[in-house]
Amino acid sequence: MYWECAHEVADPRFEKEAWISSTLLSFGPCGFSIGSDATIIYCAADDAPGIAKMPTGPVASDAAIITSLFVSSQRFGRGLESVLLDTAIMDLLQREFDAVEAFGYHDFGETADDEIFYESTDVGTQGPGIEELFKSTSSEFFADVNFEIARHFLGIRPDHIGLLPVSILQGAGFEVVQDHPVTPRLRLELPPAHDLLSAAAVEDLVAKALA
Repeated sequence: MYWECAHEVADPRFEKEAWISSTLLSFGPCGFSIGSDATIIYCAADDAPGIAKMPTGPVASDAAIITSLFVSSQRFGRGLESVLLDTAIMDLLQREFDAVEAFGYHDFGETADDEIFYESTDVGTQGPGIEELFKSTSSEFFADVNFEIARHFLGIRPDHIGLLPVSILQGAGFEVVQDHPVTPRLRLELPPAHDLLSAAAVEDLVAKALA
């Protein structure tokens, strides 16, 4: 419920089902799944109050948002991401949106020693606190931090809230419209300039990914 609520909820499963039911009525179809291996969720920006938690929000008023794309660890990187992104894009082409946006994350690589994190963000110093550093666009501070530290700043693993690596979004034609050292916001104008996957290509990718 990271995207669907701006606050914690007592029963996430119930609230998720309620959100999907409500969004189906107000927005229409808001996602696709490939079995239990991959799911994409998208909606109008007003249906995703969790956007307010992101330092590169809000989403442009003329855009829908792909909030999350989940792929099981054993299937990640096999092409399901491209299949679901193109499926969502094709569906949103039928709606009255000029674009679709998404938040990505920069994968900084190997895990860092926790001491680096705490030394860099010591709240006892007179420097900026953790929240201010995260919201900052200071490339100097983030020059040496890695993916593990990015997870501290997000407060949660990026994959647990469905954030995609920036490289995957860019591969689907998205371009960065508001950069950030950890979680930039990307945008794809509709209709997209790049060719979408053909039905045959989708069938081939899914078959290979699930083999």
